[in-house]
Amino acid sequence: MSTAATSPSFMCKLKDRKEVAESTMAFRFEKPSGWTFKAGQYLDMTLLDPSETDSEGNVRSFSIASAPHEDTLMVVTRVRDTAFKRVLKTMPIGTAVKNRRAIRGFDSAE
Repeated sequence: MSTAATSPSFMCKLKDRKEVAESTMAFRFEKPSGWTFKAGQYLDMTLLDPSETDSEGNVRSFSIASAPHEDTLMVVTRVRDTAFKRVLKTMPIGTAVKNRRAIRGFDSAE
């Protein structure tokens, strides 16, 4: 079993981003080999050494918008005027972020 599958956190790099609606962007990240999740789960994303910060900090929770079988992790978010979102929107492709493993999410059995 890979480390990514058992570790509560992992690093991944931004592969792509695009505007999907007014003030809304989709961000695709590498998905570690062996890392699994269920539809409806979320992750906590940490920006590493961001170019700017604010009182809200460098961590945000995002629902995973990609399907579990896809080879990338996608999150979609409204891009508000916060330091976190400004950095996320402008960071170079290939920039790494740290994600904490999805623990819970929407599941009718919960």
